[in-house]
Amino acid sequence: MIKTICFFLLLLTATNFGFGQSNQFIYEYRFKSDSLHRDQSDKENMVLQILPHGSRFYSQVKAVYDSVVQVTLKKAVFSRGNHHDFTKLKMANVKSEVVKKYPNYESTLKTSIGNTRLALRNEKKLNWKISNEKDQILGYKVQKATTFWRGRSWIAWFTQEIPLQDGPYEFSGLPGLILRIEDSKADHSFTLVAIRKNSAENKADLFINEKEIEVTEEKFRKFWTDYKKDPVKDLRQIISSPAGNIVATITFDGKTYSNDEMLKASEKRAREEIEKNNNFIELDLYR
Repeated sequence: MIKTICFFLLLLTATNFGFGQSNQFIYEYRFKSDSLHRDQSDKENMVLQILPHGSRFYSQVKAVYDSVVQVTLKKAVFSRGNHHDFTKLKMANVKSEVVKKYPNYESTLKTSIGNTRLALRNEKKLNWKISNEKDQILGYKVQKATTFWRGRSWIAWFTQEIPLQDGPYEFSGLPGLILRIEDSKADHSFTLVAIRKNSAENKADLFINEKEIEVTEEKFRKFWTDYKKDPVKDLRQIISSPAGNIVATITFDGKTYSNDEMLKASEKRAREEIEKNNNFIELDLYR
């Protein structure tokens, strides 16, 4: 009997590892950035990549952008070229990513406030309530579960047919992969749309290396509060430096602006973005 149980656990572990290692899970992320205009929404494909000791969840568009930039810059080292136009590349709407470590599923949210890249580690476990309600997604039998996370109530659908206790964003801890999850106001949702094999072409190992500051939730909120008060603080410091005083800035329309004009224009854009993007998925971090 003991041998049978041990064999079953070994088989389950092997199946879990093998399925994850050979696939990437593509989710469609739909989100409403402005709580005052919930009739307007955006979408972006996200990738859940299973790695040997954890997973990485990121924007598919950002991965492509970073890869092209990295390859182009590496080629430029050998060709000695110094002019590169990346303006035609599609930019990602979602700059954040989440990295999880197995077996505890400790997650790290990596995101930006202004020009500052932050890493917020989370060791809290999600408190799931599993329902008897069942359905089907992409041909998989799924079961309903609910939780409260980051200031929102969430409804998830997971399948035990894919034995991975992972899911999109920071979500994990259910007895099967989360195929769909949406908050109670339908402001943010992730839905699995495809599963693909890993290959040299779709592995996301060419990300632009961004230095991050590790923060607690309290420090994260402090960064956000300070940024709202003065969103061009970093730019102002650069301009006020000896080197900044001699820099001329030329915009796409060919006009050259003074430092003061550039600051005013940058602050105006930043404040418009703050006002428009007010419905973050992490509600409790931006209060």
